[in-house]
Amino acid sequence: MSKEEKNAKKLAKKEAKQEKKNVKAQAAAAKAKAKADKKHAKDYEKFVKDTDKKNQKLQAKAKQDGKNFTPIAIPAIEEFQTKGEIKAEKAMKKAYASYIKKLEKKNAQTEKKCAKKGKPFVPVAIPTEEEFAATAVSGNKAGKIILTIILVLLIWFLVYFMIMFVSYNYQPIGPETTTAEGTKEPVVYNLYSNPHEITTTPDYSIADAKLYLKQTLSDNWGNLGYSSDPSNGSISYNNRIEKINGADCYMFTCEGKTFAVAVKLSAAYYCHNGEYTPLSFNNTDQFNWNN
Repeated sequence: MSKEEKNAKKLAKKEAKQEKKNVKAQAAAAKAKAKADKKHAKDYEKFVKDTDKKNQKLQAKAKQDGKNFTPIAIPAIEEFQTKGEIKAEKAMKKAYASYIKKLEKKNAQTEKKCAKKGKPFVPVAIPTEEEFAATAVSGNKAGKIILTIILVLLIWFLVYFMIMFVSYNYQPIGPETTTAEGTKEPVVYNLYSNPHEITTTPDYSIADAKLYLKQTLSDNWGNLGYSSDPSNGSISYNNRIEKINGADCYMFTCEGKTFAVAVKLSAAYYCHNGEYTPLSFNNTDQFNWNN
């Protein structure tokens, strides 16, 4: 196959591809025009209806005042334009002129390159203003859909990470030690207690505070919003001590609710919305306090 034949084949292929684009653009333009005509007819019908009402009111008022009546003129549907249509038409004309200018410049550059390389030149077809308007409308819709999808995904990820952050329970891990069997286990440190502090009430252990909280939950679960007694369920120590009302308190979690028990078992609190509600218990015999 000679060079001329190859170039002719490439040219025919490019022309066929361009023709396909033109057909697609024409179909989009026809669809957009039909939609615009339908909306235009609806707006015109509303305008005629509203104008007729205004004319009737003005005529009645002129008759009452003894004045001449000049009705508001109603243009033909082809001449009628809404404010939105006038504004959109101006913007579209400006965008179309800019697009044509860029397209002609691009065609000129491509033609120069093709002539230099000896390749066939197929210019990008210059669309009519109606075809350009239809393409612009469909492109804007696609862009809005893509932006909406991205926005929904970002919101979903934000909500997910907020939930993970709120529900995360920090567990401090100390350096690992090697046992006699050769396995590694984290070092567990005892909570700090000042041996020189003079007090008549001892610092109770986490286990004692947990028993205290169990008894408190057993006596108050109805007032705390539980549907059943949660005292026999899972009560987790949060590995931290906070100072509440001047007293150091162990922090616990039970079925999504947070509680605090004073280290000296002087009080228990229900923690919610940044507030600490004191709790008390009525019985002392449900749990074995010596265990």
